[in-house]
Amino acid sequence: PSCKNKETAINKELTIPAVGNSAPSFMLKDVRGNNVSLSDFKDKVVVMDFWSTWCAWCKETTEELEKLHNKYKDRDVVFLGISMDSGSNAEKKVINFAGKHALTYLMLIDDGSASKSYQVNKLPTTYILDRDHIIKQIYPGYLPALGEKISETIEKSLSAPRHSGET
Repeated sequence: PSCKNKETAINKELTIPAVGNSAPSFMLKDVRGNNVSLSDFKDKVVVMDFWSTWCAWCKETTEELEKLHNKYKDRDVVFLGISMDSGSNAEKKVINFAGKHALTYLMLIDDGSASKSYQVNKLPTTYILDRDHIIKQIYPGYLPALGEKISETIEKSLSAPRHSGET
């Protein structure tokens, strides 16, 4: 191992994506090529789903998330679908998938950096962040009644006192 690898390992240890830790920041492109970063959603509860168009269980999760997106869209909750599709036509695949399944929440294309920072090793993987972007829950893989579980975490996060930005 080189020093650079050791530094990377040390930095990873400081930002392990675990419940109770700050969520790693990221900057990704949406399907239209606009830059989107986690900091764009300051003071909002964030639900992030790492998924792919070829993943059968991801389809189930995206349908649950769309229902929740519609339920919470007028509250301080943001849903991000972070697609791990790759290649020059990744955006087109995601746009087509979202259209076919009537998904209206924000779709981002992972360039490999976000999935690495969040140590995603199975799809789908869903993270729920509170308004301070502290990881409140991680759901690796698809679970029955996932929507209900996410909804409970969202409700708790919306009613919890805020910590950052207090004067």
